[in-house]
Amino acid sequence: MEESTNYSLLEKIFKANGGYITREDVNNANISSWFLSDFVKRNNLSKIAPGFYADDNYIIDNYYIIQRRYPKYIFSGLSALYLLGLTDKIPTDIEVSSPQNYHPSRNKIDLLIIHKLSNKKVYELGIKEVKTMFGNIVKTYDEERTICDVIKYRDKYDVETFIKAIKFYVRTTNKQTKLFEYARELGIEKKVYEVIEIVANAY
Repeated sequence: MEESTNYSLLEKIFKANGGYITREDVNNANISSWFLSDFVKRNNLSKIAPGFYADDNYIIDNYYIIQRRYPKYIFSGLSALYLLGLTDKIPTDIEVSSPQNYHPSRNKIDLLIIHKLSNKKVYELGIKEVKTMFGNIVKTYDEERTICDVIKYRDKYDVETFIKAIKFYVRTTNKQTKLFEYARELGIEKKVYEVIEIVANAY
């Protein structure tokens, strides 16, 4: 009876997720990991990532998978620009920011660039939820925080990406109060003001 109940619950989780199941889902449901292993075999699921299994019809969303596996990672840098629609460049790597003492994996994760932040207030500044191109919700830094980071780390970006991101932000934002509040928090208010003024007057 318990066995059939567990499999029924796993099936419900699998369908609710849209074709995938994770070890975290199983742990949260207080089901033994043995049932997950057997469920994976019975349904011929593929291992997409450690603890993440899906059927052949599941469209792999790397941003969502990373978010599910490492909930304290916040997408930043070029990845944030991409998720926010501030660049048309598709990143080859995925950038995230993380608390300094957050070490969820001992192994290096391919194509993942991690920026460790020791200041908790800076880490938490400007976090928002957005949808990926596949409709999954993930956490990224908002437009103002991302623009601040782009300006602060100007040398990391090519000229085209840098200018396009600033121009698009300026064109689509009437009020930049939040931007300068963030810049003040990050200690780069003068630099941000100068860049925004130049772009606003030039385009």
